[in-house]
Amino acid sequence: MKRISVIILCLMSWAARAGEPVILTITGNIEKDGHHYEQVEYTLSQLQALPQKEMLILHPWSRQFHTYKGPDLSVLLQTLFAGERIKTIYLQALNGFSVAANWQELSPYHPILAWSEDEKVMSRRGKGPLWLMLPYDTLPEVQQAEFLHYMTWQLNHITVRTEPQ
Repeated sequence: MKRISVIILCLMSWAARAGEPVILTITGNIEKDGHHYEQVEYTLSQLQALPQKEMLILHPWSRQFHTYKGPDLSVLLQTLFAGERIKTIYLQALNGFSVAANWQELSPYHPILAWSEDEKVMSRRGKGPLWLMLPYDTLPEVQQAEFLHYMTWQLNHITVRTEPQ
């Protein structure tokens, strides 16, 4: 975990110099490398530098299977909130959509922050920059309306509410 944090901090510095835009902001009681932060920001390069996961999915917004790629949200949040129990995450999108999710119900499905669809970076017009993706077609319980709401596209902000463990 420390190695990932060091990589992230290095990439944050590099991205700031390169002028790459921030595509995701995470806010909450963040504890990283012994320091407290109210929020952290990620560029596409920073998210791509994290361990990646792929999902081949058929979902209600398409008539064919697509491959989505992105970091596992569970792993990312664990690095930022290691000493806390995550209760709720609030997902906010560029288009004004927002939804609250009980993290204990959502996390077992290991959602990814998909930045790529079929090996192409998703544009804002194509539901990007990020789309919270769940294994929709493989697990019947994820096909409930509640879970469909969590599959937020144009995702750009996550607020995390925690409590001590």
